[in-house]
Amino acid sequence: MRRFLLIFVLILLVAGDLTLAQEQNSTLKSAMPKVRPKIGVALEGGGALGLAHIGVLQWFEDHHIPVDYIAGTSMGGLVGGFYATGKSPAELKQIVKAQNWDVIIGGAAPYEDLSYRRKEDSRAFQNKIVLGLKNGLSLPAGLNAGQGITLLIDHETVAYSKLNSFDELPIPFRCVATDLVTGKEEVFGNGSLPRALRATMSIPGIFSPVRDGEKVYVDGGLVGNLPTEVVRQMGADVVIAVHLQKAPVKPEEIQSLFSVLGRSIDVVIHENELRGLSGADLIVNVNLRDFTSMDYPKAETIIDKGAAAAQAKQQILSPYAMNDAEWSEYLQARLARRQTDLPVPQFVKVEGTDPSTAKHMEEFLAPLAGKPIDNVKLGKLLTRLTGFGKFDWAGYQIANRDGQSGLLIAVHEKNYAPPYLQLGFEVDGSESGDVSFTQAARLTVQDKAGYRSEWRTDLLFGNTYGIASELYKPLTATSHWFIAPRGSASDANFKIYRMNDPVAEYRLGRATIGVDFGYGFNRFTEVRAGYEVGDLDAKLRLGTPKFASVSGRTGDFRFSLLTDHADDPIIPRRGYRFDASFRYVDTSPGATENFPVMDMRFGYFQPVSKPGSIFFTGEGGSTFGFAHTGIPQYFLGGPGRLSAYGTNELLGNQYYTFRAGYLHDLFTLPPFVGKKIYATASFEFGKMYGFPNQSAFPADVAAGVVAQTALGPIFLGGSLGDSGHQKWFFQLGHVF
Repeated sequence: MRRFLLIFVLILLVAGDLTLAQEQNSTLKSAMPKVRPKIGVALEGGGALGLAHIGVLQWFEDHHIPVDYIAGTSMGGLVGGFYATGKSPAELKQIVKAQNWDVIIGGAAPYEDLSYRRKEDSRAFQNKIVLGLKNGLSLPAGLNAGQGITLLIDHETVAYSKLNSFDELPIPFRCVATDLVTGKEEVFGNGSLPRALRATMSIPGIFSPVRDGEKVYVDGGLVGNLPTEVVRQMGADVVIAVHLQKAPVKPEEIQSLFSVLGRSIDVVIHENELRGLSGADLIVNVNLRDFTSMDYPKAETIIDKGAAAAQAKQQILSPYAMNDAEWSEYLQARLARRQTDLPVPQFVKVEGTDPSTAKHMEEFLAPLAGKPIDNVKLGKLLTRLTGFGKFDWAGYQIANRDGQSGLLIAVHEKNYAPPYLQLGFEVDGSESGDVSFTQAARLTVQDKAGYRSEWRTDLLFGNTYGIASELYKPLTATSHWFIAPRGSASDANFKIYRMNDPVAEYRLGRATIGVDFGYGFNRFTEVRAGYEVGDLDAKLRLGTPKFASVSGRTGDFRFSLLTDHADDPIIPRRGYRFDASFRYVDTSPGATENFPVMDMRFGYFQPVSKPGSIFFTGEGGSTFGFAHTGIPQYFLGGPGRLSAYGTNELLGNQYYTFRAGYLHDLFTLPPFVGKKIYATASFEFGKMYGFPNQSAFPADVAAGVVAQTALGPIFLGGSLGDSGHQKWFFQLGHVF
């Protein structure tokens, strides 16, 4: 009996000890701090739709939802990368608002930033058709070389030039690109942050790919548009995916080559998005069915959509919110890792081109050394370097040399050009019953006769057959002075109309050789002086003669000045142009004496509202009373030069014409199609002296629609003038 009592007592004692141990263990656990789950966010790509991520991140911050890891693709990668550097959503909004997305997505360097000779090319060939001949006939790898997006990325990440791992950022970050060589996903987690962001943004066909040795990177959306698995591998316990919901595709929308290609890519992206969604613990669905990937002007509304989508998920997100003290501690830790200080560069180094070119560029950029980095000024200088036509893009970062910090300028030479071949088309429907067509081509070879030299050759086929060639050679590598030997030959139909009826057709043949000496003040202004000799053959083929047929030698001394401060070569909205030339003709067939010729043209363009601008253009010329010039020196009539009048209807040796009008922005075209569609109206008046005009003061009004397309400007309109003059006309080619 005693034995059983003893056993019972022992059992009670052991049970008591166990209960006491459990209570102590429970007390210890309650005293230990709770381990917060690590939260990772995956941001989907989608062009302008990806700006919604800013709204989601803003909501997270407003409600104290921490982000411990972040990864993204394409625009999701760009937003995520900038956020990972410590920028707040409010700062991201300001960055988006400050950008000219038409320039960034359109790709071409702003016209004002082009060199003088590239401006000449843009005025002569008003389209985007450029072929490279560097490695055989080839097209560029993308419509956009990426200068705009490169500068944006460099500007916002330059403080992290010495970054070893993306885990060192205020928020650990990854972004995804596609390696076209292997066809596999590339996850960037170290190396150059700007290169990684540029790679993930390289939308195939739009942006040129990023090349790194044997690798060729494009947008990661092809293999991982919603990188939830990447976030999981970074160490996240909870993965939140931000999914951008697009409008369903309608069959009638899949018609053109671009729509078929775009939809094919969308199908591939959608498939890997489903995989990304399956890897998420929580999903924030942003309804963006009313927007497209090109709706950058609607950025503010898209951002708000992101915030609203996060608010709709408040119930499942709120358990992960921090209290005020925890949130303050989290922000302080993130802020402590942010880098904002930039050293004053003590040197400038250029890489990515041959040593000789790099040396000249370093001399050009040398004034930047010893001064604090001015991102705006530096960005403009680098854009102007691309404006010479040799480089796709130019970027910058901080580098070290011999214990000093300096600016490392990285340039990327075009891999398809120079030499390059520009193609142009001119369809002249000035007379509805007689449409003419001319095909043009310009071949440009650079640096063959020394640094900055160019050999440019034009070819014409159609209404005009011709060839013209010029060698432009600066006297030294950095000189503003240049010499330009040149030659040309052409044969063209030249028609004269009376109202809408043809009255004469001539065949004009010209051949010239000459040489100019000149001075290029800057990218806007150039002066030239020279002499040329040649041959002129003007013969009547059909109709009533309006001037005598002539044939013989020509010769003249000439001086010219041109300055172009307009903002566009095709349809300027702001700025001015002016050019003047003076020739002293010492011989010309049919002329009985030497005579002077003076020509002047100007154009002034001024915005009066966001969609509208006014313009004033004028031109005039005179032989200063010398009448015996062989053939008339001037002709008026046709679009932009008394539009209601017949082509070349008025002729003589002295004239003027003025045009005042209004231009209104109607629509924006997709970047690969063109720029804008405008409505325009104008009033024109002028005078041709020495000709029996039907009116003492010829005048008309003209109106129409002009589309600035990738093939060039297309104008369709009509004009009503005095003395019964009226017509409908269209043009593909020059408008102003």
